[in-house]
Amino acid sequence: MTIVNNAFIASVLIYSFLYDARLLYIFLGIIVVYQALSYIYYPTIGYGSGRRRLSQALWTPPTEGVIHNLVEIDLTNTMKYLQSKQAKDSHVTLTHICIRAVAECISVSRKKICGKIVFGKFVEFPTVDISCLVNIGEGDDLAALLVQNADQKNFEDIAEYINGKAKLAKQGKDEEHQQRSGLLKYLPPFVISLLIQVTSFLTYNLGITIKALGLKKDCFGVATVTSIGTLGFRNVIAPFTPMMRNLLIVTVNQIVEKAVVKNGQIVIAPTFQLNFCTDHRFLDGGAIVKSNKVLYDVFENPEKYARK
Repeated sequence: MTIVNNAFIASVLIYSFLYDARLLYIFLGIIVVYQALSYIYYPTIGYGSGRRRLSQALWTPPTEGVIHNLVEIDLTNTMKYLQSKQAKDSHVTLTHICIRAVAECISVSRKKICGKIVFGKFVEFPTVDISCLVNIGEGDDLAALLVQNADQKNFEDIAEYINGKAKLAKQGKDEEHQQRSGLLKYLPPFVISLLIQVTSFLTYNLGITIKALGLKKDCFGVATVTSIGTLGFRNVIAPFTPMMRNLLIVTVNQIVEKAVVKNGQIVIAPTFQLNFCTDHRFLDGGAIVKSNKVLYDVFENPEKYARK
């Protein structure tokens, strides 16, 4: 909590004790209602281990990155796949492969990390859904496109969905994006801040879809992928956006050729940085050992995942 939050709570408690106990009852009543919602919406889910409870007590939803993991990947085999006729005909790009790679990483440890934290509880998602940020306004606007069951889709499925939705968004024909962004044009920032807090609580904590605003429950999935390599950036880490409330946000950087060591020999190979910004409340190092192995496997053996 910030000093402002602490000061406000202390003021309410002191005032209620000195002057009007009804204020204390209201304060406690709000806490009771909040806790009751936890048991009503997630009655069978506990708070987890002592360490998990400690994590919830120490940290709030991130307003900036908590863990940064910078991964350099050799793209030799991936580029061969992208240059093949199969990939060219389906318009598959490195971003689409990265979406599948991230989905695979989450899938192998899904019982521990594929979910959301609400009311201090870890609630598992039934599917591995990955959102992708797409530039649709020459830097002025972004559309968040949600790829559902991303770990069950091949590269072509992901490319077809992303390219189709992005085209509609750029043409102003994506109704959900128009609903989400249209209202923002007429509201000052402080009103938008309050609106985001309310809608985020409803869609994320309570799982309510708000059709009038184009907001679906858990509409950003468990992770977000954003590609900035085409802008010329080689090693950027994207920060968390509080309203998205993801486990992680992944940045796809520019492909560069550099000297690497293979079988004891120095060779020139295409590489790129796939940088992760992770919420430490969800995972520890031990939870992603399998994920690291799968991540490299997707880029080393793309044909295997192209068929799945």
